[in-house]
Amino acid sequence: MSRLLPVVAALATATFLLMGWFSWTVLVPAAGGQLPLDARLAGYDGAAVLDYLRALDDGGRGVYLLEMRWLDAAFMASFALSLGLGLQILARGRGRLLRALLVLPPLAYFCADWAENAVVRELLLRGAEGFLPELAAWASRFTQAKVGLVLICVLGLGALWRRRPCEA
Repeated sequence: MSRLLPVVAALATATFLLMGWFSWTVLVPAAGGQLPLDARLAGYDGAAVLDYLRALDDGGRGVYLLEMRWLDAAFMASFALSLGLGLQILARGRGRLLRALLVLPPLAYFCADWAENAVVRELLLRGAEGFLPELAAWASRFTQAKVGLVLICVLGLGALWRRRPCEA
């Protein structure tokens, strides 16, 4: 596990940087300066989604649905695995129940991010003409859940780091 973590974390970092590059060089300009939906970490309301869908041009929509979709899939898998490996490595020597429970937050993060991407994809495919406020509400909830679950993972990593055995 210890040897795998740097490789997986490097993949997560590389895909995150590529997504940032696509976001700032393609998606933000293609939407009149607006951030992509999944970059709005506090969530968003239906009016903001509708405004984004109206502003996003066809080129930006294509990049969002193709390149960003694949990059985000690689990112969320490698990031969730990085979080999970980190938690497991820091929990070595602890009880099986704790280690089993520590699998849940990264797995839940992965599921929330996957669900967010699926709903955002549906919103993008429907466009402003087929906009459904319920989809926007679900996308926002999944975005907020994803962010909250990452925070739980980071807090877990911090707590385990502070309680790790000191090496002399």
